[in-house]
Amino acid sequence: MNEHSSIRAMDGVKNAFNSFADVIDKDMKGVHIGCYSVALIGLSMAIRKVRPFSKFKRPGDIPNHFIQERRELTGLVKRIDPNGGLLLVEHKPLLDISWISSGQLPIRISGVKVAGLGLNWLQAIVVGNQIKFIPVAKDPNFLQCEVLLVQNTKDKKEDLLNVGERLIKIGFGQTEPVQPPLSFDPRFLIYYKRLQKAESIALRNKLGLKYYIKPAKSALSVLIGNLRELSERFSQTTRKHIKNVPNISST
Repeated sequence: MNEHSSIRAMDGVKNAFNSFADVIDKDMKGVHIGCYSVALIGLSMAIRKVRPFSKFKRPGDIPNHFIQERRELTGLVKRIDPNGGLLLVEHKPLLDISWISSGQLPIRISGVKVAGLGLNWLQAIVVGNQIKFIPVAKDPNFLQCEVLLVQNTKDKKEDLLNVGERLIKIGFGQTEPVQPPLSFDPRFLIYYKRLQKAESIALRNKLGLKYYIKPAKSALSVLIGNLRELSERFSQTTRKHIKNVPNISST
């Protein structure tokens, strides 16, 4: 009797353990499904935020949080639009899929007015090369960016050349007034102060559009003053000669 009771008790323990194991197994499957779901949602949100496959072709394609976060993007400069000195860039996403069509994103170097020689410099130095561009503002027709030219050094390390600073420093561009909200953005103002410093260097080295305009204005003012003085002297001399001419009366 005791033996049968022990067997029944063991069977009860086995059944209880199997039931518990089934419950745990079901719960673990539920936990796994829940973890997979959370991971999938997180991945979807990350892809939506980072946009690793997107090839931006228009200013409106750039998410606003890319501008707020100053997200650095990469692209290949295809050509220069002479009307406004725009860089037409083929954007390269983080994960470049060849069958996704590419376009040419119009980029303007923020804070810089490009002179005629600057267009030639951009054509010779920047076109056909890779750049990194940091969007700072969107306009309907172009994206305002800080532009960095990727240069490979002898030891095959990346060296970044700030295109806006270099254009101004060699006299091929000048700073232009900044409008709100950029004029109140402390991060942009750090960049803009570097542009102003480059312009001071260009003026000190007698380079750039401002250097040629200022002496030309001064010379023009002197020339106008001299012409006025000559005109007054000529008028005075003419009046004296007229007074000295004798009156001829008809006989």
